[in-house]
Amino acid sequence: MNSENKLLDLESGAAVVLREWEPKRSCFWQSLCAVAVLGLLAVSSYLLLCQLGVLPSMQEMSPSSVPDPAQDMKNYSPVTASPASTASSTGHKNVIWQDETGSTFNRGVEFRDNHLIIKTPGQYFVYTQVIFHSVGCQDQAVYLSHELAKLSPDYPEEEVLLKATKSACHYGKHGDPWYKTSYQGAIFEFEEGDEVFSRVNVDVAGYVDTTTGKSFFGIFAL
Repeated sequence: MNSENKLLDLESGAAVVLREWEPKRSCFWQSLCAVAVLGLLAVSSYLLLCQLGVLPSMQEMSPSSVPDPAQDMKNYSPVTASPASTASSTGHKNVIWQDETGSTFNRGVEFRDNHLIIKTPGQYFVYTQVIFHSVGCQDQAVYLSHELAKLSPDYPEEEVLLKATKSACHYGKHGDPWYKTSYQGAIFEFEEGDEVFSRVNVDVAGYVDTTTGKSFFGIFAL
């Protein structure tokens, strides 16, 4: 039946069209149906992929197959050294490092004779921190140098990888303690037999803080 009714306006002679009122459909139910359809499609797709063997089922995912973050961190644990003491050599002091990881070989790196020796070629992140301190200053300024260097079997001379310089005691003699921190770290490509070491200039090695955790030198494979 047509929802439009025509009436004749007797006074003007014109036809007037009357429309029946129709309620608008709610958008809420349309959206709810669309979400339900998408959810059913997702569940059906997952079940189909599990049946085809593309995805593992919940029964197949045993605890042993789940990656262990702690084990991953153990595989990438760094080799770290801390300064054991400052030893005298030809009238000057130098920093003597000691391995604090409990193993002299880890992830392709060996710690020997104050050097980190690369056994497995690849990319490594090398880092070193030295804290200098003293209980006061003399009349002259103190200039601090901290280097990360490399020796290679293919080259007879040392190669400086990173270097930092700092200074202290600019205001003459006083008895106030001072501290200077030098941290360096970067990614390098190393070959088998490369030796990496951290050092300070011998004139200021006596200022190095040998307290555990203050100064360190380490490496880990990427």
